[in-house]
Amino acid sequence: MKKKLNVSVPPIPKLSFRRFSESNKARETIGQAPGTLIYTGKKREEKVEIEVFTYNAEVLNEMRSAKVEECLNLYDEKKVNWINVIGLHNVDLIHKVGERFQLHPLLLEDVLHVDQRPKAEDFGDYIFFTIKMFHQNVKEDELNYEHISFVLGKNTVFCFQEKSGDLFDLIRERLRNAYGRIRHRKADYIFYRFIDTVVDQYYLVIDQLAERIEKLEDEVMDNPTTKTLNQLQAVRKELIFLRRSIHPLRESINTIIKSESKLLQEDTERFFSDVYDHTIQIVESLETYRDLLSGIMDLYMNTASNRMNEIMKVLTIMSTIFIPLTFIAGIYGMNFQYMPELEYKWAYPVAMGVMVLVAIFMLIFFKRKKWL
Repeated sequence: MKKKLNVSVPPIPKLSFRRFSESNKARETIGQAPGTLIYTGKKREEKVEIEVFTYNAEVLNEMRSAKVEECLNLYDEKKVNWINVIGLHNVDLIHKVGERFQLHPLLLEDVLHVDQRPKAEDFGDYIFFTIKMFHQNVKEDELNYEHISFVLGKNTVFCFQEKSGDLFDLIRERLRNAYGRIRHRKADYIFYRFIDTVVDQYYLVIDQLAERIEKLEDEVMDNPTTKTLNQLQAVRKELIFLRRSIHPLRESINTIIKSESKLLQEDTERFFSDVYDHTIQIVESLETYRDLLSGIMDLYMNTASNRMNEIMKVLTIMSTIFIPLTFIAGIYGMNFQYMPELEYKWAYPVAMGVMVLVAIFMLIFFKRKKWL
């Protein structure tokens, strides 16, 4: 069984299903020349930082700073380098990093296009991979995500993420403590570890989503309300977005497995096969939960319909009982001069008694017919 990561996840941008349609920057990309660098995400004010890890089996150097040149001076082409760009809203800085390492403009364009679907692309000297990093905010009951891109080069792995905070603290600790095989392997191995870590997080998100679906199912069975329906719709949208973001991931990882790039070692490709299997499991789980949610939606509609039928049945029975009573009251409520019953001493109690007997008789009749 795959071990799940137990790391703290800081808040990342909230999921918005109309994010692209509401973004003026996204519209600016229409009609632009290929390779034009435009950040399509939300406007941010925080400074973009760069984090650099340079290491081999014996030595590890690391630095994190907003000064690009200071961090990039730590780069050593004879060692493995992890260059983590934290923040994408500074397009000039991204362009500077791209020029420094001769990254293709189309690659940088995909890095800045935060609504890009997961994909992998071989640029010869580099392998580009983009993916969504998800996190379930349990307190606010919301699904959050962040666009993140990886670039594998010779002895170098680039990581481009929207803001500070990720799932890679465990990898950082392994690098610092020289624990495991990570310091003894080439750049393609840490490239794999990044992708594997993000995919592992999908299991946690799906498990939490499954718990929400289970609670909603109990609510639908016990006491469905309009709030329950709104929550069902919210979970449905999240499932659709998850499927749209994860389903293409199979093709992306398969592209890496079948790649003949010299940047990937044969044993690392086997690790990617394991990630591919996990991706298939996740996609199948999403399909299962989507069907389950559809069943719960149907159950909600049926339950609401049954409750309405019960209410209508009670109202109909009450109306039916009062029809003959209203008839009797209507007869003796007419102000005709010659109505002999009106002069009887016991006319009123007799009329009331007849009404009560009629009501009791009809209740017994409905009971025997099992309408009550």
